[in-house]
Amino acid sequence: MNRIDPFIFNQKIEVNASKSHLQRALALSLLAKNETTLIGCDHSRDVEACKQILCDLGCKIEGTNTLYITPLSLTKLEQVEISVGESGLALRMFSSIAKLFAKTVLIQAEGSLLSRPIDSLIDSLQKTGILVKQSTSNFPLILDGEMSSKEIHLDGSFSSQILSGLLISAPLLPHTTTIFVDNLTSKPYIDLTLEVMRDFGVKILNENYERFEIKGNQEYNGRDYQIEGDWSGAANHIVGAAISGNVQLSGLQENSKQADRIILLIIKEYGAHVEWVNGNLVITKAEFRKPITVDLIDNPDLFPILSILACSASGTSSFTGTKRLIHKESNRLKTVMEMLNVFGVEYTLSENQIDIHGTGNIFGGKINCHNDHRIAMSATVAACFSTNPIELDNRECVNKSYPSFFNVLGL
Repeated sequence: MNRIDPFIFNQKIEVNASKSHLQRALALSLLAKNETTLIGCDHSRDVEACKQILCDLGCKIEGTNTLYITPLSLTKLEQVEISVGESGLALRMFSSIAKLFAKTVLIQAEGSLLSRPIDSLIDSLQKTGILVKQSTSNFPLILDGEMSSKEIHLDGSFSSQILSGLLISAPLLPHTTTIFVDNLTSKPYIDLTLEVMRDFGVKILNENYERFEIKGNQEYNGRDYQIEGDWSGAANHIVGAAISGNVQLSGLQENSKQADRIILLIIKEYGAHVEWVNGNLVITKAEFRKPITVDLIDNPDLFPILSILACSASGTSSFTGTKRLIHKESNRLKTVMEMLNVFGVEYTLSENQIDIHGTGNIFGGKINCHNDHRIAMSATVAACFSTNPIELDNRECVNKSYPSFFNVLGL
């Protein structure tokens, strides 16, 4: 067990790199016609998995916090094998991208990704013209054939990441591709994908997130590119400061397209003070902790830390869109409910909704993180208003997205 004693937020923190932004930039660096320099990178497990994919597809990568990436030509290989590690984004995004490099692609995965559903990915890939074969255990996934479909119809209700991969791949196809999407979730992540594509020199037509037209035979241009700080990781510090003290965060973009930037609106509703000072974000605790109401449809990754904010509030906070929480690194609805039970916080569960009845206090206790980085981080932040220590069964799982999390908090 790893013990976290009660503490108060009072820090200046340079936030970690956004893995959502960095993984997209890595994909476009792979596809660019010339060298790219990525500035402000980190070494989370998901990012390292993406870097290995680039190397397996022929890229040369040098550097650590600044990456110098030299792509090779898109000459088709007979076969290539890649591993996406435990990264759901890498799986859904690089499946179509890797097909640009080889006639046959074998995809391996690890950890919780082995048991997460991939039916929607397979269905989407098949609609592009790719032939998909899988073993009884899902992996390896074997992709043959070509992305030959000029019109693709997708169901976007499960994940926007499959669409991101197709949007990134389509400009390099020899024909114009039109993608029709129903029920798209996490639209801000598509905004982020489109922004990075524009930054690398490619534009597409977006009609209300329902129809995307992508002209073929385009080129990505490598460039010097700054990676943003991560709003998802920073949300843990923002919530901790809103509850117990203050924090100054550097490295975040005020006008970022990252979906989890919405955390600022939520903590304002809670009662915290938000200010930008010389490019730094300053959060000061709320005088009166008000309950919050949040639709999770575009921001499911925020739920674990927002559940902690709800516990600290005086009154009932409501979260809708809970169906999106089931197929993450853990079933986050179930694991958060387990955490609430340990903390002695009552809640009410209904169809696609959970109401958390906050009293401003939690009892502490032993938390099973289920190897989920966001559960470990949110449980740690809960110590800032707990009456007793909190013990984690596994703090190393934060390495998936935020390896320096405990160090920056001095824990």
